[in-house]
Amino acid sequence: PPHYPVVCCPTSGPQMCSKRPARGRATLGSQRKRRKSVTPDPKEKQTCDIRLRVRAEYCQHETALQGNVFSNKQDPLERQFERFNQANTILKSRDLGSIICDIKFSELTYLDAFWRDYINGSLLEALKGVFITDSLKQAVGHEAIKLLVNVDEEDYELGRQKLLRNLMLQALP
Repeated sequence: PPHYPVVCCPTSGPQMCSKRPARGRATLGSQRKRRKSVTPDPKEKQTCDIRLRVRAEYCQHETALQGNVFSNKQDPLERQFERFNQANTILKSRDLGSIICDIKFSELTYLDAFWRDYINGSLLEALKGVFITDSLKQAVGHEAIKLLVNVDEEDYELGRQKLLRNLMLQALP
């Protein structure tokens, strides 16, 4: 899969970080249910929906986990399970949340510009100023945070095909 930029924002200022490897999850497009395809009225202008997911995360979790995950259990499996549960609880408590936006496009040029901004990182830069606020920085203290932005490529390609049909229908006499 292509590499998409991630920005870490330590208190010293933003810097580029490498994206963590993808976990074995299905793509966002395949996770959500697709609407039943209905034959569109050829005279009616079609639109497409693109899902934008924005998530803030801590860059490092080791300091929060270090010294806070332990077990006195004798059985190795029980000890491992207890430590896993403790780590899981700590990590869940550090969740900074995410926002999902469904954006409707009716013009191919706007959709392509949006995708281009996503791929080249300028969408991430613009959203960083909106989501990484002074109050968020104050809430996380001295810990570095990063903003993850995701747009499903399958949604983009399907939307692009739909909007291309609009252009072809407009060209017909």
